[in-house]
Formats: sequence, C-alpha cells, structure tokens
Amino acid sequence: MLSNSLRSLLSQHKIFQDDEPAAESPTEASHDDKVKQLVYIDGSNLFVWKEARSCILTTNLRSSLDGRDGIIQVFYCQNAPLFEVNKISFNHTNTHVALIGSRGATVLTLPRRWGKEALYEGGKPSITCRSFAVAERFFMSNISVQLLQASWYPSTSSQHPHLCILTSDNILRIYNATTDPQTPVQTHKLNQTTDLNNTPISASRMSLQSMFSITSRLGETIVSFDFASVMLHTPPHRSHLRKKPEPVSLQPIYLLQGNGDVLLLLTSLTDNKFSQGMLQGPLIMLPPAEDNYGVDSCSILVMESSPTTIVIATTAGKLHHCVALWGTDTSDELSPDSETESIASYRSTRSNTDLNPPTLYVYESVELELDLLDEDVPENHHIILHKDTILMTRYHCSTSVGVHSIALPWLKKMDGFIRADEDDMHNLAGLAHDDPCIVEHVLCTKPTLSTSPCPIVGITIATDPVFGPTLLCLMADNHCTTVPLLNTFVPSPPPLMSEGGDTTLTPPPVKRSELSFIDHIKAMLKRDVSQPIIRSGSHHQPMSERECLQVVTRATQVLRDEYMLKQKLARNAINKRVKLLVDLKEHQIDELQQLDEQKEMLTDNAEMLANKYEDCKERQEELVGRLEDVVRRIKDRDPVLSKAEHEMSKELKVMKDKLWQVDNRIKQLKIKQGYQEDKLSSSDKRRSSSSTSVQKEKLKQILLEDGEKIHELIKKLNNMNSLAGL
Repeated sequence: MLSNSLRSLLSQHKIFQDDEPAAESPTEASHDDKVKQLVYIDGSNLFVWKEARSCILTTNLRSSLDGRDGIIQVFYCQNAPLFEVNKISFNHTNTHVALIGSRGATVLTLPRRWGKEALYEGGKPSITCRSFAVAERFFMSNISVQLLQASWYPSTSSQHPHLCILTSDNILRIYNATTDPQTPVQTHKLNQTTDLNNTPISASRMSLQSMFSITSRLGETIVSFDFASVMLHTPPHRSHLRKKPEPVSLQPIYLLQGNGDVLLLLTSLTDNKFSQGMLQGPLIMLPPAEDNYGVDSCSILVMESSPTTIVIATTAGKLHHCVALWGTDTSDELSPDSETESIASYRSTRSNTDLNPPTLYVYESVELELDLLDEDVPENHHIILHKDTILMTRYHCSTSVGVHSIALPWLKKMDGFIRADEDDMHNLAGLAHDDPCIVEHVLCTKPTLSTSPCPIVGITIATDPVFGPTLLCLMADNHCTTVPLLNTFVPSPPPLMSEGGDTTLTPPPVKRSELSFIDHIKAMLKRDVSQPIIRSGSHHQPMSERECLQVVTRATQVLRDEYMLKQKLARNAINKRVKLLVDLKEHQIDELQQLDEQKEMLTDNAEMLANKYEDCKERQEELVGRLEDVVRRIKDRDPVLSKAEHEMSKELKVMKDKLWQVDNRIKQLKIKQGYQEDKLSSSDKRRSSSSTSVQKEKLKQILLEDGEKIHELIKKLNNMNSLAGL
C-alpha cells in the first residue's frame, strides 16, 4: 500500500531528526497549548520550519520511495524573524511563504526550480532566500498589540501578493508583501469604542491597552477571519442619461468576534470606492439562541461551496455549520415566504445591487470529543480549522489534544438544490432526508487528564496521487503520524462527459425515495464514535495502571460497539441479501427457461403465419388481375362514349385532316422531285462530277428525313385508329 510506504518513509525521514528542539522562553512556556502550523506539503515537496535554526527544510518525497536518501534542501532567511514562528503559510501560487508569529510576520521568497526532479536551484543543499518583515515598525512601536491571524489575500498576482494581518487592536490591515511591506494598502477598523454618552472615545482619552482590555472583556474583539468567494456588485443606475455602471468585484471577508457575532467586510483592491471597506453586522443568525451559539468563539472557516457555508468553532469544542443566504429582507422574523425569497434571490444571481447583508442559517451543531474518557471536567481548547484541498465538503480541526475530521454530506445536496431550476422539485426529496455531518476522531494527544499532551506542530494533507489522500500530523517530538483519508467520506464521482451528451436517447432516471442497499450498509457501518490514534507526551510520567485500564477498556468497548458489532450486523445483512438474490436468481432462471420455450413457440407460429400470408397475398393478386380484366371488357362493350373518349375522337379527326394535308404535300413533293430530276438530267453535263454527287447526297438526306416523318405520322395514326376501334 502506498499509504503504508509513506508512513514508513516519514517515520524514518531525516528531515524530522536533524536537530534538537529549541529552548523555550518562560513567557512562551505558558502557551504550550497553542496549536502550531509548521509543516506544509505541496504535491510531493515537504516543507518543515525549524525554529532552532530559523530555516525551512524541504525534500521531495518521491525521490525517497525507491530507497534512495532524498536531498534535503535548507532555505535560510536573509533577515531571520526575531519572534517565535507559530505558522507558515504559502500563497496560492506557492511563490512566497509567510512566517507568522504573535509579534509579527516575515515573508520569504522561494527560489526557482529546475532540473530532473524540479528541485530548487537544481538541488543546491543550502539556499539563502530573500526575506523581509511585514509591519515591523508597527509592532516595535506598539508592544502590547498581538498578531492574531495572518492570511494571504486571494485573487492577487504572484508578483505582488498581499498579506492580511489581524491584530488585537481590532484592526485588519492589508499589506503589499513585495512593494511596501511597512505601509498598509488598506486599514479597516472593525469597531468603534464609545463612552456612556454613546460618543466615540478618541485615542487621546483612552490608551490602546485600555481600549483592548475593554473590548476583549466584552467579547467584541475580532478573533478570526476568513475569505469567501468573490462576488459581483452592480451599482444602482440612478440616471438614464449616464452610462450603465459596470459590475465591481468585491472580496467578502467574514469576521468572528469572541462573543460569537459574525461581521462581514466587503472590500476591493481594484476599486477606490470600496478601498475603505463596508463593514456590516452583526449578521442575523437563525434560529436564534439564548447564548448566541456560545460566547467563547475562537475560529471561523468559510468553505468553498455553493451556497456559502461557514463553520464557527468555540473553545468548548462545539462547531456550528451555518449557511449564508443573501436576501432583501433584513427583519429578524423568519417566515416561509422570506426563506423562499432568500433562496430565490440566491438562485437568481450572486450580483447584488443593494449590498444587503446575508442571513446565517444554522444548519446543525456538533460537539467534538475532546476528552477520551468522558470525564466531566470542563476544559477550553483553542480550535484551528483547516480546509481540505482534496474534498471541498470536508475540513479538519486541530487542538492541543487531538485532530478531528468532519465531512458534510448534506452540502453536496444543498449545492445541487441551489443550482437546479426553480421548477425542478426533484432535489427536495434529497433535502428531506436528514444527513448529518460525519465526525471522525483521528488523533488523540491527551488520553487522560493527568497526562500531558504531545503538542501538534502542524497538520497538512498529501495531494500527490502517488501517495493518495493522506493526513500528515507532525508532533512536538518530531514524529510524523499519517492517517489515510479514504475511509472517512467519499462522495459519488461526478458524471462522465459522455453522460452529458444526447439526453434524448435515454429516458431520465426514475427518482426513488428508497435508499439503495449500499446506502443501507453505509448507514449501518456509520460510527457515532471513532477510535483515534493515541499519542501522549508523558514519556517521563507514564500513566497509572488505572488510567491504562480505562483507556484500554474504552478502546475495546469502542472497537466492539462501533466496529465489530456493526460489521457483524452488516455481514448478516449482506448474507441475507445474498441469499435473497440467489433465490431471486433461480426464480429468474426458471422464468428465462419458460420465456425461451415461449419464444420457440412464437417463432413456429410466426413462420406458419408467414406462409399463410404469402399464400393469401398470391391469391389476392390473382383475384385483382381477374377483376381488372372484367372491368376492361365491360368498358369495351359500353355503347355510350365517355367525355374523354369524345375528346379523343375529335383529336383523331383533326389528326386525320392533318395527315390528308401532309399526304397532298408529299405528292406535290414527289412531282417536284420528278421535275427536278428531269431538269437536272437535261442540264449542262459539263458540271463536275464532284458537285453533282454532293447535291445528290443532300437531296437524298432531305428525302430520307421527310420519309421518316411521314412514317412516324402514319404509325401514330394507325395506333389511334386501333385505340378508337375505327
């Protein structure tokens, strides 16, 4: 198996064993539960950030499959970051890497690739890359401000990528990472602090730290953001004398506050009218909840789907899946008419003219299994959401105690319903069937409360078809755990191109409300609880015997109830189905034999009927001939002429007169011919014999032609006389 080869390859790879872990400072030791993201894989190239050496290590995993030691290349920073790097983020074209920490960000430019295996700079072992700090002066002058999140701005060129930085002062700044990394291109203030009289408080009356403390205690600080797909905005056409405005591309940015409210920021890097941005919200969430779906939100994720699906995570381990629908009604009440209008407006177009904020419909909520032994001890963990680059209906969650994988089967049905025509109601049958999300506990790094977790320093997904879809989890002890993603959730494949051609030849498939047997088996094998891979950081403090017994008992119970028992039930269902199909096959074989016998009988009967048909046809032709002969004889003996016969007799008389005239002319011509012959014989005999012979030939030819015409006329006259019975 390729996944097993990848697991053995990464477990012994030198890229995870070449240095010692970096020493942690006292201030950073308190943030051990913060999940890092220091590993990334692009195709077959693996990138790992080494904090001790302030460099990036990369290798090509394909070159190590045949047993050879893969080349490990080292990317040194020209200006190494002075802060601890918690995350490495590659832009969409994989030309720049953002080294992100709580006190700043540094952008590193990747070198070019060439050679046999497309290595960087042909396989040079160590490369010094151009790097520059982003907003360095700002973080040096504002010591209390922390960087909360940094992400690459989508839909920008590879030569001039833009980096979005969210800081703890509730400001989102967008920097051009290559042109001027110190001056923001856009600055968006995400809130405005007011006093008791509801008047804005200026910076001179309140320090930055006090403003941050107030907003953070109230939960009004933006803690996370994510980008949605680009939408088109058509400005309203106010005057008919002016040219109709062209649509503008706007970038929606969904912002999550700590109290659970979601804001929407619409901005554009190409249109100056929206350079200041348009902040909307808090967005309405339906159905309403008393706790606003949690007051400890920590992360937001916008999935690349239609309609826009938003995932909100809380530190208590709850996930809320929301569907954003654009509509024209902004009232808080929900009615069937307003919901229908929202769906109809979303179906019509994504181009808005009034820019009304969308409404978030909470489709479902799910709670993650953060405690393996279900001990009733409340714990808060910061959850980081990761998109799945292979399957758009799946995402992953990483915490300090483990990794979860969540699949949304209903998202594909929702996308088909939105894209279908308004008159097509067949998609409602799929939406009527409740299909909740599938949660799989992939990795557990803290099996008990007494054990210390093994921190996760990065997760990534291998997209190379050689290895297959595999989830890579890098631990703090330099161990890389690989988990294949084939058994989590695999949707039905898209239709072939040949199936979308001529649809008139085959009738449309019949919509069945019943589930197929495969869906029935999948539903039986669906696990409510999964057994994760257990990796603990307590190497020097082993678990007690009681804790080991609890972990083993829990794993055994899960394997029995969720794996073995359901597999036995599925096996019994399959055996019952096989027996039923065997009986049905035998019955169908008997029916086929009966049909063969009936086919032979029908063939003999058809042959006999064909012979009778031929005899009847011959006799019918004979009778028809006899009837025609009788009718002809009756007509011949009829003394009264018909109108057609009268007209024919008139024509014959006219032709007879014409023949008599032609006869007279022929006689005249013969007399003239005799006269001419006599005259020619008595003419001058001194003419040359050649000229006399030529004239004779011409006369003979003329006489022959006249004779032929006379012969044809006589022949026609005789035929008409015979037809008329004269």
